[in-house]
Amino acid sequence: MSQNKLLTGLLVGAAMGIIVSLFDKNTRNDVMDKSKKLSSNAKYYASNRDELMSAVQQQTERVQNLYARISDDASYVGEKVNELKELTPHVKDMALETKEAFVDTKDAVLDSKDDVLTALKEDNPSASSSLTDDSSSSTSSNSSSAKNG
Repeated sequence: MSQNKLLTGLLVGAAMGIIVSLFDKNTRNDVMDKSKKLSSNAKYYASNRDELMSAVQQQTERVQNLYARISDDASYVGEKVNELKELTPHVKDMALETKEAFVDTKDAVLDSKDDVLTALKEDNPSASSSLTDDSSSSTSSNSSSAKNG
C-alpha cells in the first residue's frame, strides 16, 4: 500500500513540476517547438521506415567504432603502464648506481686533495703557506734575481 502512495506522490510531484515550469513563456515556447519537431520527425520516419533503419544502423556503426577505438586505446595504455612498471626498477637501479659513482668520485677527489695538501706540507713545513703564497714568493724571488743579475 505504501508503494502505491510513493508512486502516486512521485507522479503528482513530477506533474506539478512540469506545470510550474510551463509558467515561463520561453520554456513553454521551447517545449512547443520541440514537440512539433518531434511530431513531424515521427510522422516522417513512420512513412519512411527504411530510412529510419539506415539511420539506426549508421548510428550503431558509429557507436561500435567508438567502442573499438576506446578498447584499443585502453589496451595500449594498459601495455604502456605494464612496461613502465617493468622499467621502473631498472631505472631505480641505474639511478642508485649513478649516485654511487658520483659518491665514489667525490671521495676520490677528497682523498686526492688530502694527498696534495699532505705533500705540500711535507715540502714546505710552514703552516701558513698555500699554493698561491708559494707561487707568488717564488715569482717575486725570481724577479728580484732577474733584477739583481
